[in-house]
Amino acid sequence: MADSQLRLMAVHAHEDDETITMGGTLATYADRGVRTCVVCCTDGKLATIVAPDMPEETTRPRLAEIREAELREALRILKVDEVEFLRYGDSGMAGTPTNFLPDAFWMVPIDEATGRIVAQIRRFRPHVVVTYDGNGGYGHPDHIQTHRATLLAVEAARLKPLYKDAGEPWRVQKLYYTAFPRAEFERMVETAKAAGMEPPFGEASADEMEFLTADEDVTTTIDTVNVIGRKRDALRAHHSQISEDWPQLTMPDEVLKQFADEHFQLAMSRKPAVLPENDLFSGVEAS
Repeated sequence: MADSQLRLMAVHAHEDDETITMGGTLATYADRGVRTCVVCCTDGKLATIVAPDMPEETTRPRLAEIREAELREALRILKVDEVEFLRYGDSGMAGTPTNFLPDAFWMVPIDEATGRIVAQIRRFRPHVVVTYDGNGGYGHPDHIQTHRATLLAVEAARLKPLYKDAGEPWRVQKLYYTAFPRAEFERMVETAKAAGMEPPFGEASADEMEFLTADEDVTTTIDTVNVIGRKRDALRAHHSQISEDWPQLTMPDEVLKQFADEHFQLAMSRKPAVLPENDLFSGVEAS
């Protein structure tokens, strides 16, 4: 099967999520000739601004526009073919009053959000879709809403009676969740300590890290060592959000290469899967 016949769609909540969780994977498949698309659900306007040259008072009013431009640049670096912005309002962190703003993605009826992602699936016709797990990785309302809407959309997209105005039905063959294995976190901490470096997440233990995935749930590992440089450049493109002390920007090259793999959890496959995998398209038939 020619890779050029394959299509990969990633559905993320905010601009920068795509690079942090799977930038190397997007770049790797782009290099293979797989057609790629990122769907970004929110405008990211409530995020903390970390760039020292972006003052809060002048940057905040334009942050949605800035973050959209940053995402376009990051995806250019990763060589992603398409990006689609749903432009729902950022909901802010869990438990904050902004979760309930009228335009917040968290407040959008799930049927509406699902329908818009169904339309993107039917338009792009991906063989593989990637999003977050049920906790949205770390409990952010927009990540959880993205999970829910994408999970429903993958199923609804293939059913002709559903969302009849959203295009011709399309059957996604595999659905994945992004993953950060607990064992990988622990290996990072031990490697940093052995090198006399500050651990990438401070002194926090694995038990305190809500975003970690149980090792037994990780099914798929993608080797992205050949595109580490591009992932770093894409991270830097998200200038408003990612500072130069970001772990993957401060690690020496020889250390970073030891942690070049990106990990996923297979959530759905139309055919029985042979696990573990090292290819998101394992068992996929071009159609």
